[in-house]
Amino acid sequence: MKRQGRLILLLWLAWLAPSLCAQTPLPVHVLAEDGPFRDSFIQALDAAVIPPITRVADPKQAELLIAIGDQAFRRAQKLDKPLLGVYVSRSAVTLAQRKRCQCEGIWAGVALHDQLAMLEIMMPLARRVGVIIGPQSAWTLGKVQDYQGRLGLTALPVSSVDELGDRLRESLARFDALVLPVDGQLFGPGAAKLVLLTSYRLRRPVFGPDRAYVQAGSVASLYASGADLVAETLVHLQFFHSSKRLRRSGFVHTPTVAVNEHVANSFDMVFHDIESLREALEVAP
Repeated sequence: MKRQGRLILLLWLAWLAPSLCAQTPLPVHVLAEDGPFRDSFIQALDAAVIPPITRVADPKQAELLIAIGDQAFRRAQKLDKPLLGVYVSRSAVTLAQRKRCQCEGIWAGVALHDQLAMLEIMMPLARRVGVIIGPQSAWTLGKVQDYQGRLGLTALPVSSVDELGDRLRESLARFDALVLPVDGQLFGPGAAKLVLLTSYRLRRPVFGPDRAYVQAGSVASLYASGADLVAETLVHLQFFHSSKRLRRSGFVHTPTVAVNEHVANSFDMVFHDIESLREALEVAP
């Protein structure tokens, strides 16, 4: 979560550079839906020199497949190759592994403790925090229940978008803030208006789940930017290149921060602009 984490990673990769340059490149094949993110991701991958990789057009020639998003991840499983999913739902990776897929993933979203660390910095007096959890959410119900920090977390299980409005109206007033995980099923564009209007009427700030929600009216969010995903992918590729096995699934280790300054000001947040919040996150323990 901190800038020094990226610096350490870059220094580590630079230290490895002389030995890596002499190694045989790792053949990889990328599967993704057409679009700007696919193009920029592939461009960044092609420009990388650490680890040494070569992108191949034929998946049969690849030692490792990279699939961006859930749809491409599901298609790639049929190719029966070691597979790394990028920005894939946690549930999709779990289901694939149950089917004995040789795959791991960079999960969509950020870790619960990262999002909560930002909330604690912006709302140091907050105590009661609600966390909505759905079947496809980036965080599991058990992860929320196992939380050991100073905040009093309450998981609010929601099975569908139809239940979301009722659950918000019933529960939101009991909390100091609401935290949302990345969940393509629950928190799509159609649900943003419902969540944020309910939050506004009850004067309860919402944190997360991503940059789009911040632009729409949530206070702030840590999120996995394109650069974060590329950096995390390269770490996974280096691990596979050196060990010939996949690195364990997880979230990006250095997420990016987004702040809606107007909303943060309206709630009198301690840190209401992106620069001061970023600096506070970098020095946080």
